[in-house]
Amino acid sequence: MEEGPEPHEWVEKAAEEHHHGHEHGSDARGSEMTVSAVTAAVLAVLAAFGSLLSGHAVNQAILEQTKATDQWAFYQAKSTKSHVYQVGGELIKALSLTQSTTASDSPGPSLRHFQQETERYDREKEEVKKEAEHLEAESQHEFHKHQQFALGIACFQVGIVLASVSILVRIRAIYYLSVVAGAAGLVWTVMGLLG
Repeated sequence: MEEGPEPHEWVEKAAEEHHHGHEHGSDARGSEMTVSAVTAAVLAVLAAFGSLLSGHAVNQAILEQTKATDQWAFYQAKSTKSHVYQVGGELIKALSLTQSTTASDSPGPSLRHFQQETERYDREKEEVKKEAEHLEAESQHEFHKHQQFALGIACFQVGIVLASVSILVRIRAIYYLSVVAGAAGLVWTVMGLLG
């Protein structure tokens, strides 16, 4: 009965084939692997850069939304004060109508004060409302930038995986797909920067 090759013979045979592979065009394969590895590294750096930009944009969005929330609370306080003065003015008016001591039709000084305060708070709350709406718009803008950076990061990550797979399977088309994914990531990142 004939025996199969010993394990060390398999190792010697694989080493010999590998050695012959280096002699016959493995430099081209090696350079392709190097290019794929460098591409994966560059895409990883771009993904890290995009991640920093995305984090900054989402932090800014949260900060602007918090400021807008504060402005809306301030708006509500102004609105409440306006209502208090309006109700106070109505009470003064009702009390002055029930008292027959007022002979004149013009409102008294205290009623005018309540009306002036109501008008002042109404003016002030409109300014606060405009600021709150502006801050909300800024928050939405920053969140939109965050989304674009996140899409760029996703494309970079796909490119990294494809470049890594192209090293393992040595299929050039997969490497080209990694470059396309990286280019798409770059486009999304630039759109986030310009947006």
